[in-house]
Amino acid sequence: MIAAYLRIAPLTTAASVDPMALRDLLYAQCGPGNGVEHIRVRAGPHGVDIIAFIDGNDPERANEVLRQVVEKAITATASLHLWRMV
Repeated sequence: MIAAYLRIAPLTTAASVDPMALRDLLYAQCGPGNGVEHIRVRAGPHGVDIIAFIDGNDPERANEVLRQVVEKAITATASLHLWRMV
């Protein structure tokens, strides 16, 4: 199992997101076979940190899987349209 990490942040200070709701949104974007085992979300002063544990041994694949899941969630969720990966 490989841990993948990334941070998202809003384009405007007016945008906010509940970490637990974001975690649920991310899980909803996980497709069968992508290997996502666990997702952890933590809000901080500069955005939201996301760590996903991906089944496998390839760190590059794990990072790509997490990026795809987050990108799908941002695209599919109106309340995340002002958020970007940083």
